[in-house]
Amino acid sequence: MQINRLAYKHMSRVKALVVMILLMLFSEFAIGQINYQHFLNLGRMKIQKDDFIGSVNDLNIALNSNNKGFEAYFLRGVAKFNLGDYKGAELDFSSTISLHPLYVRAYFFRGISRDRLYEYSHALRDFDYALEIDPFNPEAFMARGDTKMHLKDFKGAVSDYTSAIDLKENLSSAYLNRGIALYFLKKNLQALEDLDKAIKLDYFNIEGWLKRGMVKYEIDSLDAALSDFNQVIEFDRKNPYAYFQRGLTYLKLQDTSAALADYNTVVSFEPNNALTHYNIAIIKSQQKKYEEALDAYTTVIGINPRNVYSYYNRGIINYLMDDFKSAEKDFSSAIEIFPDFAGAYINRSDTRRRLGKDRLAAEDEAVAKRIIALVNDGVSDYALLYRRYGDSTYFNKIMEFEADFVSGNMKKGRVQFNRVNIEPKPNFFLVYAFDLPDSLQGDYSKYEYLDPGIANFNAQNKYGIKFFFTTRQWPVSKEKARNELHKIDSTILISGDTAAAYFMKGVINSTLQNYATAMESYNKSIAKDENMAYAYLNRGATRYELDEFIYAEKEYSNSISISRNDPEKIKDESPPPHNETLEDFDKAIKFNRGLPFAFYNRANVKVRLQKYQRAIDDYSMAIKLEPDMAEAYFNRALVLLFLDEDKLACSDLSNAGELGIKESYNIIKRYCNK
Repeated sequence: MQINRLAYKHMSRVKALVVMILLMLFSEFAIGQINYQHFLNLGRMKIQKDDFIGSVNDLNIALNSNNKGFEAYFLRGVAKFNLGDYKGAELDFSSTISLHPLYVRAYFFRGISRDRLYEYSHALRDFDYALEIDPFNPEAFMARGDTKMHLKDFKGAVSDYTSAIDLKENLSSAYLNRGIALYFLKKNLQALEDLDKAIKLDYFNIEGWLKRGMVKYEIDSLDAALSDFNQVIEFDRKNPYAYFQRGLTYLKLQDTSAALADYNTVVSFEPNNALTHYNIAIIKSQQKKYEEALDAYTTVIGINPRNVYSYYNRGIINYLMDDFKSAEKDFSSAIEIFPDFAGAYINRSDTRRRLGKDRLAAEDEAVAKRIIALVNDGVSDYALLYRRYGDSTYFNKIMEFEADFVSGNMKKGRVQFNRVNIEPKPNFFLVYAFDLPDSLQGDYSKYEYLDPGIANFNAQNKYGIKFFFTTRQWPVSKEKARNELHKIDSTILISGDTAAAYFMKGVINSTLQNYATAMESYNKSIAKDENMAYAYLNRGATRYELDEFIYAEKEYSNSISISRNDPEKIKDESPPPHNETLEDFDKAIKFNRGLPFAFYNRANVKVRLQKYQRAIDDYSMAIKLEPDMAEAYFNRALVLLFLDEDKLACSDLSNAGELGIKESYNIIKRYCNK
């Protein structure tokens, strides 16, 4: 009987424990669901407000709470799509489909993403799936028609746009796109009928007026084209593309002054629009305003240093102005970019004869003849070909293809259209995180990283001192920093020299950019404790900044000391080899193999030294150790872009953007969606 009572009590305890565990699990599940729904709703609302960066951040949190939430993947895909991150969007829509195979909108949006990625066959398959699930979806027919347009299947596109119109009679975009498809099928009258209908249905849609104007331009209905472009400008006086197209139309009408006025308007809105500067240069050269033409070509080269035609045409202008040395240099640059450029060899040959370089001129002529013979196999009139390739007007055609009209496409919240300087993220420092005002705290907290050692120190030290790894200069007043330095000096006097105290002095002096003093403090810290990985990390980063600062100062001094009247040019400074910096990062890694920031910093130095593959290895190790290090993804992407590894680079940019580096979307827009 006693045994039964004990067993009963034991069973009661077990039941109570089971109930408690179930309640705890249910509580955690319930909290997870609440968090998921809360952040899902926040993400949805931010999409509606065009805050796509904020939406991605909220949806990341939702998915951390519930990684099976297909709605969060779908909405995050929508946000990424609007940021121009089409690869990232495609992956999120694929996750949605794997969780919900009948979710038609995911197929639809994945198809559009794949279309943007030029994966046309996969896009068509997605639209086919969408239409199998929902055969009465006019948007799916529209999207499939657009992809068929990209494949130049204009008949197929017309069929899909017609299906969309059958389902939704007043769909202006379907008439607009069908009109363009009909134009490509050389059915101009039907094309214009559709474009007229599109404008009638949506009178204030600028795209309709622009496209109709462009069709009229192509069929030489120039006055009608001007009327359409004028209407666009009436709607939007800051639309650079309308001025550009109107400028082309004025050129066809041989109104050069009006064309130049429109081009000047374009560059007032878009100072970095290389194509417009190029066209201005050609017009100026035709007007024999050679100095102005030179300035315009130089502007193009400043924007796009690989523009072969600008070097070539600038060389011709320099030749016409009897500046043969500059002409030779420009033709050489054109040849360096395009080694088979016969016209550049011919003109450089003539230029070199003017400079008395007869042997080099003969070599250029021989190379040009070989290239021309290969390209024009079987053509007998060799002299005519040679003159044609060397003609100064050979590449003087006004360029009519589309430029990058950033402002014309800019929309609220779409950071990929903002102009940014594409520069790698700088080195990490371990910083003394002085308290910040609320206005700054939120912004800087996004760029903080910890490792287990620093996290443990921050949690346990009784003085409330906090350290973080960051690439950003920590904002602190000099007075506050000096007060802290005074406290540390007092501590050293009382307790004796310690490695930690000297290290903290170095950290604060690094923040104040007192490089020499910081280096001295790190040296003393390492002398006290030669295994302190953090001291090597900060000393290496400080040494790198100091060496680069000294190099920049010398370069500046040299550049302002050289003048045309100075016969003796100062010897160019070689960039610093950063050997000691690399040794410091090597030692930081030796004493702490799990320190991702040392690998990242070492990668940055290797990029500076043009050791790109070794840099990629170190960025990859940093990411392996710290998978959320946005800066490593971003910098690795820039190196991969430089090495023409576009697919890998764009994947990294997508990750960097998802982790918070906004300018990633600008680079994706410029380099991943061409």
